[in-house]
Amino acid sequence: MRLRTRLALWFTLGIVVTVAMSFTLGSQLWRLMYREYDAAAEARTAAALLAEEGPRAVERWQRQLRREDGIYRLLLDEHGAPLTGHDGPPPPRLRDAIAASEAGNSLVQLPGGALLKTAIVLTEDGHRLRWVAVIPPPRGPDMRRLDTLLLLAVGIVVMTLSAWLVARRITQPVAALQRASRAVAEGHLDARVPAEVAGRHDEIGALAVDFNHMAERLQRLLDAQQQLLRDISHELRSPLARLQIAAELARDTHADAQFDRIETEAAKLEELIAQLLLIARLEHRETPLGSEVLELDGLVEALCEDARFEARARGIEVRSQLQPDVHVRGQENLLHSAIENVVRNAIRYTAPGSAVEVRLQAVGGRCTIEVEDRGPGIPADRLEAVFQPFVRVSEARERESGGYGLGLAIAKRVIEASGGRIAAENRDGGGLRVRIELPIAPPP
Repeated sequence: MRLRTRLALWFTLGIVVTVAMSFTLGSQLWRLMYREYDAAAEARTAAALLAEEGPRAVERWQRQLRREDGIYRLLLDEHGAPLTGHDGPPPPRLRDAIAASEAGNSLVQLPGGALLKTAIVLTEDGHRLRWVAVIPPPRGPDMRRLDTLLLLAVGIVVMTLSAWLVARRITQPVAALQRASRAVAEGHLDARVPAEVAGRHDEIGALAVDFNHMAERLQRLLDAQQQLLRDISHELRSPLARLQIAAELARDTHADAQFDRIETEAAKLEELIAQLLLIARLEHRETPLGSEVLELDGLVEALCEDARFEARARGIEVRSQLQPDVHVRGQENLLHSAIENVVRNAIRYTAPGSAVEVRLQAVGGRCTIEVEDRGPGIPADRLEAVFQPFVRVSEARERESGGYGLGLAIAKRVIEASGGRIAAENRDGGGLRVRIELPIAPPP
């Protein structure tokens, strides 16, 4: 439920409770005001007046009292008939209320809001009379003023309590979010918003879930950055050490072979740094991918022809099945490098004497490039990790066969920057299948 809906329900409930409590308290106050009415005393006075002056005197006395306080009074005989001449028999509802009332000064609520008080009195000759008083609901400006003041008082109390509960309901999860954000700002990236806040089904709960996802993402990025720095330092250490050794030997022997070695190691360093810079630019979208429309089938066929020269030395065949007239939008050299990295990676790990298959087909508004090898495959829990820099799956994928571990990382970033996606999966018969999807562009 959305937060604004909750707030609306809270305040609506507060208004309903305010009105209900005001009517209830008003009724109780009214009952308390007339609780002091002494029906028994009036009953004795009426019986004495009846004995001394007769029914007419009782009737005049009743009318005078009614003009003063508005209370309807009635004196009934043993059979429930009025003793005053001008009073008709009690209406059915009044008779039912009288029958339900208890003896003495009991209070009965009548339909319409009036109160009934009755009292029993015994005359000197032993007759049992019933005195009935019907107290009408409060009327007049004083009662309206009392009702208004009561409504305001109850409204202030109820709405203040409701506002406090709503504020507490909102500020507690906000405070938890504030504590978690401060912890993250102080470097504690493992800080999370508690589950009871993230489990709320409103905007605050959604904000807590998003915050936890953000903190988790930041933690992964920082861990990946630290791992990348460790990997870079490890990768640079070996060629630098060889450069130092070659430089020392060249200083001592002045041999051309040592200078060649220095040149080779310097070229490796330059290549590694260039690949790292490319990954950094693609990660932050600093490299423009261009908007040229490319004929993808021709690009893939050209790089397959180049790959066949490398594969022929190991007796590996590169087979291509390419759908013609498939066009995509992107930067040609980067797409060529990305797809070539995938194909060369497949050639590197496929079994000697087997084949690498490259397929291109277009379905709907997207095209798919599949590259399959017959190698050892990749453990299922490492299928996503192979697209991270410097990741090697096993000892079989050392630098001698797998380079620096940057090829698939570059391919992933180029493909995603081109609006596509790349994924790897193990084939049923053994080997690895890498699938690249790109959006199709209309031909120029």
